[in-house]
Amino acid sequence: MKNIIKYTLIFFLTIFLSGCENDDDTNSTGSGEAFVYFNIEDISVDRSKSEPVSVELRYEGPETDKDIEVLYTVNYPSENNAVEGADFILPKTGSFIIRKGKAISNVVLLQRVNDNEDAIQPRSLSIELQPKEGITIGNSSNFGSSINITLGTDNSSIISEAPFIGEKKFSIVSGTSKVKIPYFSNREDIRDVNNDAIRRAIIVLHGSEHTAGKHYTRMMETAEMESNNLDTLLVVSPQFIGEEEIDQYTLDSEHSYWSGNWRIGNTSLDETTNPRTERVSSFTFMDSLMIKLSEYPNLKTIVLTGHSAGGQYINRYAAGSPIPDELNARGVDVSFIVNNPKTYVYMDNKRKVPGTENTFEVPSGVIIGQCPEYNEYRFGLDDLPTYLDAIGENVIRNRLPQRKVTYLVGQNDVDTDIDTSNICEAQLQGKNRFDRAHNYFDHLLDYYGPSIMDTQKMGVVIGVGHSSEGMYKSERGRKNTFRN
Repeated sequence: MKNIIKYTLIFFLTIFLSGCENDDDTNSTGSGEAFVYFNIEDISVDRSKSEPVSVELRYEGPETDKDIEVLYTVNYPSENNAVEGADFILPKTGSFIIRKGKAISNVVLLQRVNDNEDAIQPRSLSIELQPKEGITIGNSSNFGSSINITLGTDNSSIISEAPFIGEKKFSIVSGTSKVKIPYFSNREDIRDVNNDAIRRAIIVLHGSEHTAGKHYTRMMETAEMESNNLDTLLVVSPQFIGEEEIDQYTLDSEHSYWSGNWRIGNTSLDETTNPRTERVSSFTFMDSLMIKLSEYPNLKTIVLTGHSAGGQYINRYAAGSPIPDELNARGVDVSFIVNNPKTYVYMDNKRKVPGTENTFEVPSGVIIGQCPEYNEYRFGLDDLPTYLDAIGENVIRNRLPQRKVTYLVGQNDVDTDIDTSNICEAQLQGKNRFDRAHNYFDHLLDYYGPSIMDTQKMGVVIGVGHSSEGMYKSERGRKNTFRN
């Protein structure tokens, strides 16, 4: 009799405890209806945070004996859409899982948010739960069927620290006229070369938005991270402006201006709306700037670095300009850092065969028919602009391996929607910036052989997307800018 009472008590106690455990894990409506919904409808994300973006997904209904899978879609509710790959990376699957017996599951909305260089204002997307048989999407108050995500930007605060147009001007004489470009610098006037404390000069190139002040600010912040002796450091950010800035800021007729092709060394413009007596290559301005900096009596090192469009500029300038050789002969060490450019200049007409490790061939006739300009400059060395045509293809090919160049690419710079013109020609170099960087360095190895690694190298910056700040401030970026 005692044993019967004992086991009866154990039986009812087990049922009671089991019921308590289920109450902790599931949320029953008691009506048989089932709901799945997000716990919030809006979320703002700081781009500087590298951890995944997660929220609670809730289940309300009868206890289940298996996982619940809910599909989702990504929508773009505003004109200022976020871009997958450039702004964010999603989970690999298109569904969320609520584990059996659970009322709440933490689900990852975004694997990563990228500090996208091109995002000059907040961007948005939404994730919407899709209908599922037997389950109502959203709770009984029609809440939580979708979640809106706003990706912030840290660019506006940096841009506001400096005027858009550099107040300092660098002038050269071309023909019978004086022409000039704006610049930012930590020195009052870079033409005052009597400062015998200067040992290292860094020239930092802006991207397509012409935001030289932002790039200057970020490089100065990077220098402070290095605890560098700023008394011995000269930082210059030249600015290659467009006609829109000439008009917007009412700049005088001595200012040179370009289309987007300043990034590949083309000559400045002479439009009827803003006539100019002289047209000058953007590479000619850099030559003059380099020569001027070499006049500092104790200067030992010049580093040229650029991101995105600035990286395109550095890649081509390093291959073409004769000035680095002249400066090396004077005892000034010149090096280049190419960060995340969209395209590169190839030394021959071969491109990597898709799906191979390191096989380069001339594309098939069909592909060439689709991309007849695939090897024209800026992609290759055919049909060179005036500055480079005067130098010649063979000199450029022989000159590039003599230059100290570091090619850096962000691990997360994987946006495939980056080409708005010359799409076919660009995509022959790879599907995104990350692939193009690897393919280009493989091209250098294929064309020059392993000896290219005596002067040039490539590195991946972990955890960084298309971000100048991320590239400059990374360990790899700082090492190559300040310690080499």
